[in-house]
Amino acid sequence: MTEDFFFKKKDEPEIIPLHEMFKAYCEMDVISFEQNVDLLPLSQSDKWLISARILDMVTLTTTDTGLAFFTFRKRALSFEEYLQYLKDLAESKNIDFEEMKYKMQTCGKPKKAA
Repeated sequence: MTEDFFFKKKDEPEIIPLHEMFKAYCEMDVISFEQNVDLLPLSQSDKWLISARILDMVTLTTTDTGLAFFTFRKRALSFEEYLQYLKDLAESKNIDFEEMKYKMQTCGKPKKAA
């Protein structure tokens, strides 16, 4: 019974720090990767939100994400800008921001194409 204390239960998702997840998705963007910068474009953000089951085309659509993203008038966002983007998006669509971050931390890192 004490060994259960040391092992994570199978139904408990791994919680990866948001900044680490952000960096992993930045690396999936060719331009950010080649320039060795941590900037996330809308395309990678949408992939992350789909993976986290937030972008579902009902409650939240690609039109919603695009409109919120383009208020920054940039190709890609830094981590701090991205957090503001998520807050704005959550507020505009009445989505719980903390739950949103949790889903984004537990959806797993993106897999690189072989």
